Amino acid sequence: MRAIIVFLALLLLGSCGDTAGPSGTEGWYSYTTDDVVFQWRVENDGTILHVKLSAPTTGWVAVGFSPSVMMKDANFVIGYVEGAAGYIRDDFGTGATTHEADTVLGGSSDVTLIGSGENGNQTDIDFSIPMSSGDQYDAVLTQGETCTILLAYGPSGGDDFTSAHQFVRAVSLKLL
Repeated sequence: MRAIIVFLALLLLGSCGDTAGPSGTEGWYSYTTDDVVFQWRVENDGTILHVKLSAPTTGWVAVGFSPSVMMKDANFVIGYVEGAAGYIRDDFGTGATTHEADTVLGGSSDVTLIGSGENGNQTDIDFSIPMSSGDQYDAVLTQGETCTILLAYGPSGGDDFTSAHQFVRAVSLKLL
């Protein structure tokens, strides 16, 4: 069954050099494109999505869930590392090319930073979000359903939540 799911995910992705499937670590799934690694697993009886995101930058890294058009309506998690400290924010896609912090819009911050780091020219963030937070600015995610996911990162040294992206890719993945 797992082999069929991996095969279907690869068919859906269809991009040369992209890979998706079990990461080899118990319960984790992984998608890789252009040196961006998105790993995930659903935890706590299907109520929490745990994510590890790595990208080739010393700036911010981000993932957006369920956009309607470009960035609009996506539930974004964006993070960066400055010195030894990690910073993370829960954002909402307010327009096709804009986003704001959920808290600025009247929502709540529903992301938990688990870990972060920079190693050479790579930034890593490890976080969790509820599959359904109840916040109007967060997407409702359902285990086993396919979701559009935006993967992005900013320029090296872009230690903020606002600099323009250097890379972005939209993919469809099943959140197993």
